Amino acid sequence: MIEQSQRRVPVPVAVSAVILLVGATIPASTMFTNGPSAATGLLGVLLLLALAHGLWRGSGRARFWTTVFSTISVGYGVVTITKADPLRLLQIVGASVIVGLLLVPASSRRWFHDLPAEG
Repeated sequence: MIEQSQRRVPVPVAVSAVILLVGATIPASTMFTNGPSAATGLLGVLLLLALAHGLWRGSGRARFWTTVFSTISVGYGVVTITKADPLRLLQIVGASVIVGLLLVPASSRRWFHDLPAEG
Protein backbone atom coordinates (compact mmCIF):
# COMPACT_ATOMS: atom_id res chain seq x y z
CA MET A 1 0.00 0.00 0.00
CA ILE A 2 1.33 3.41 -0.92
CA GLU A 3 1.08 5.95 1.84
CA GLN A 4 0.39 9.55 0.90
CA SER A 5 2.15 12.27 2.85
CA GLN A 6 -0.36 14.96 1.91
CA ARG A 7 -4.12 14.95 2.07
CA ARG A 8 -6.09 15.44 -1.13
CA VAL A 9 -8.19 18.58 -1.38
CA PRO A 10 -11.91 17.66 -1.32
CA VAL A 11 -13.85 18.44 -4.49
CA PRO A 12 -16.18 21.04 -2.85
CA VAL A 13 -13.18 23.00 -1.55
CA ALA A 14 -11.38 22.78 -4.90
CA VAL A 15 -14.49 24.02 -6.74
CA SER A 16 -14.84 26.92 -4.28
CA ALA A 17 -11.20 27.90 -4.81
CA VAL A 18 -11.64 27.77 -8.59
CA ILE A 19 -14.77 29.95 -8.39
CA LEU A 20 -12.77 32.48 -6.36
CA LEU A 21 -9.96 32.42 -8.94
CA VAL A 22 -12.44 32.93 -11.78
CA GLY A 23 -14.01 35.73 -9.75
CA ALA A 24 -10.59 37.34 -9.45
CA THR A 25 -10.16 37.43 -13.23
CA ILE A 26 -13.27 39.56 -13.77
CA PRO A 27 -12.06 42.56 -11.72
CA ALA A 28 -8.53 42.05 -13.03
CA SER A 29 -9.71 42.42 -16.62
CA THR A 30 -11.50 45.71 -15.91
CA MET A 31 -9.11 47.04 -13.27
CA PHE A 32 -7.01 49.20 -15.56
CA THR A 33 -9.94 50.70 -17.46
CA ASN A 34 -11.58 52.35 -14.46
CA GLY A 35 -8.85 54.83 -13.50
CA PRO A 36 -8.86 55.75 -9.78
CA SER A 37 -10.46 52.49 -8.69
CA ALA A 38 -7.51 50.49 -9.99
CA ALA A 39 -5.94 50.30 -6.51
CA THR A 40 -9.22 49.07 -5.02
CA GLY A 41 -9.55 46.49 -7.78
CA LEU A 42 -6.00 45.30 -7.20
CA LEU A 43 -6.67 44.88 -3.47
CA GLY A 44 -9.83 42.91 -4.27
CA VAL A 45 -7.96 40.61 -6.64
CA LEU A 46 -5.19 40.04 -4.09
CA LEU A 47 -7.78 39.28 -1.39
CA LEU A 48 -9.54 36.73 -3.60
CA LEU A 49 -6.22 35.07 -4.47
CA ALA A 50 -5.22 34.91 -0.79
CA LEU A 51 -8.59 33.41 0.18
CA ALA A 52 -8.38 30.79 -2.60
CA HIS A 53 -4.86 29.83 -1.45
CA GLY A 54 -6.04 29.61 2.16
CA LEU A 55 -8.95 27.37 1.20
CA TRP A 56 -6.60 25.10 -0.71
CA ARG A 57 -4.33 24.78 2.33
CA GLY A 58 -7.24 24.09 4.72
CA SER A 59 -7.16 27.35 6.67
CA GLY A 60 -10.18 27.79 8.92
CA ARG A 61 -9.73 31.55 8.80
CA ALA A 62 -9.87 31.53 5.02
CA ARG A 63 -13.07 29.48 5.20
CA PHE A 64 -14.57 31.93 7.71
CA TRP A 65 -13.68 35.07 5.74
CA THR A 66 -14.69 33.54 2.42
CA THR A 67 -18.06 32.65 3.92
CA VAL A 68 -18.46 36.14 5.40
CA PHE A 69 -17.52 37.96 2.18
CA SER A 70 -19.65 35.64 0.03
CA THR A 71 -22.68 36.09 2.29
CA ILE A 72 -22.25 39.87 2.21
CA SER A 73 -21.91 39.70 -1.57
CA VAL A 74 -25.15 37.73 -1.88
CA GLY A 75 -27.00 40.11 0.44
CA TYR A 76 -25.69 43.20 -1.30
CA GLY A 77 -26.45 41.73 -4.73
CA VAL A 78 -30.03 40.87 -3.80
CA VAL A 79 -30.70 44.27 -2.20
CA THR A 80 -29.22 46.32 -5.04
CA ILE A 81 -30.51 44.30 -7.98
CA THR A 82 -32.69 46.51 -10.17
CA LYS A 83 -32.41 44.82 -13.54
CA ALA A 84 -31.38 41.41 -14.78
CA ASP A 85 -27.69 42.16 -15.29
CA PRO A 86 -26.09 38.81 -16.21
CA LEU A 87 -22.80 39.61 -14.46
CA ARG A 88 -24.59 40.59 -11.23
CA LEU A 89 -26.71 37.42 -11.31
CA LEU A 90 -23.60 35.32 -11.93
CA GLN A 91 -21.91 36.97 -8.94
CA ILE A 92 -24.89 36.20 -6.68
CA VAL A 93 -25.09 32.58 -7.84
CA GLY A 94 -21.30 32.09 -7.54
CA ALA A 95 -21.19 33.49 -4.01
CA SER A 96 -24.17 31.33 -3.00
CA VAL A 97 -22.48 28.22 -4.40
CA ILE A 98 -19.27 29.02 -2.50
CA VAL A 99 -21.14 29.31 0.81
CA GLY A 100 -22.97 26.06 0.17
CA LEU A 101 -19.83 24.16 -0.84
CA LEU A 102 -17.84 25.33 2.17
CA LEU A 103 -20.49 24.74 4.82
CA VAL A 104 -22.65 21.77 3.76
CA PRO A 105 -20.55 18.79 2.55
CA ALA A 106 -18.99 16.62 5.25
CA SER A 107 -15.73 16.37 3.29
CA SER A 108 -15.43 20.14 3.34
CA ARG A 109 -16.03 20.33 7.08
CA ARG A 110 -13.44 17.58 7.70
CA TRP A 111 -10.89 19.42 5.53
CA PHE A 112 -11.02 22.53 7.69
CA HIS A 113 -11.20 20.74 11.03
CA ASP A 114 -8.36 18.33 10.22
CA LEU A 115 -10.48 15.27 10.97
CA PRO A 116 -9.61 11.85 9.54
CA ALA A 117 -11.53 10.72 6.47
CA GLU A 118 -14.36 8.28 7.03
CA GLY A 119 -14.69 5.03 5.21
